[in-house]
This record gives sequence, C-alpha cells and structure tokens, in this order.
Amino acid sequence: MKPKPSLMIIGNSNVGKSSITRLLLFNPRRFKGKAGKQPGSTLLIKPITQPEMNYQIIDLPGFGYMRGSSNRREEHIKKQIVLHVEKHYQEYFLGLVVINILRIEDELVKYFILNDKTVPLSFELISFLKEYQIPLLVIINKTDKVSTFDKKRLIQIFIDTAQEYDLKLVPSNNIHEYKESEIPILDFSALKKTNLNILKRTVTHYLKNQ
Repeated sequence: MKPKPSLMIIGNSNVGKSSITRLLLFNPRRFKGKAGKQPGSTLLIKPITQPEMNYQIIDLPGFGYMRGSSNRREEHIKKQIVLHVEKHYQEYFLGLVVINILRIEDELVKYFILNDKTVPLSFELISFLKEYQIPLLVIINKTDKVSTFDKKRLIQIFIDTAQEYDLKLVPSNNIHEYKESEIPILDFSALKKTNLNILKRTVTHYLKNQ
C-alpha cells in the first residue's frame, strides 16, 4: 500500500511543534504525543496519522535550546534530521518551520548583530530545506505571549533579516500562488488557535497541488 503524503513539522525544541500537530489531527484526543514544557522531548522520527486523514505528519525532533543537553547530543539530532531530509524530501508536500516569537530577538542579536560570521539557526534551517525544494510555511508561534505592537515589530525584524540570507518571506493571510522565490510566513498561536483556519487551508491547498 502506498504511504500517505507527508507534512513536515520542524523547528527548535519547545517551539510548539507537538501542539500544532495535535491541532491538525482529525481526533486530537487519540494523539499520544507529548506536548509538554520540557525541551527535546520528541526524539523519534515516526509518522503520525489517523484513518480519517489523507496525509501523515512527521514531527521531527527538536534541536537547539535544549537545557541539560550536551553539544554532542544536539549535533547528533541535527545530523539525524539532515539524513532524514536527504532520504525523504520527495515525500513531503509541505514543511512547517515553527519559530518561537519569544526567541527571535535574542537569536538575531547573538548570531547576526553581534557576530556577522554566524548564521541564525532559523535561517540556516529554512535555507537547508529550500535547497531540497520542499514547499515551506514559516509559522511564528506563541504570538499570544507578546503585545500587538511587539508582534508586528518582531515579525518585521525577522522578515527584514531573512533578506540578508536571500530568503524572501511574505505574510500569509490568503491562499494564493507564491512565486518560487517567496516563502509564506504566518503569525500563529497554538494556545489561542489564532489563524488555525488559515493553517488548515494552507495544508489542504498544498496537499491538493502536490
């Protein structure tokens, strides 16, 4: 039997990937995945699906910002993800890159403003996936934790800095055909379910057009 098309969910540890997975399932109560506050809890790469769904979700292990985690372990997880993408990239109809809005400023200050020889992990990840021509949607999660002013400011900073790495991020408020050079970006809150309808429509759109 042919496997279902795959939806990738990827990002640093503790950005809300498991919570987003739960929101996309037909019956969230049957989902046994852990959606807790402990970073690095998702370590296995295995498909998540339900009989009512016509696609499967791959919630990839979180990496970076893992408390009590050694550099060796983090490098092992990153290598695991790279090998997985290299082997399975053709199976993905869409990749959701989840970013925690509360970390945007710190990451850009540390790896872009104060050190021009490093690349922020978020942009490194997006560029890596783009090389394999996986359609992407960047989700800026946890926007309920900041004010409306800070949300707009931080997302704009993220979009502007992405251009320094030849990444053109455009707001995703409607389903439309993006240019090949553009990557849609969606402000989101898994807790408040902000823009969940847009996320679901986007997933359906890319699934139909794979």
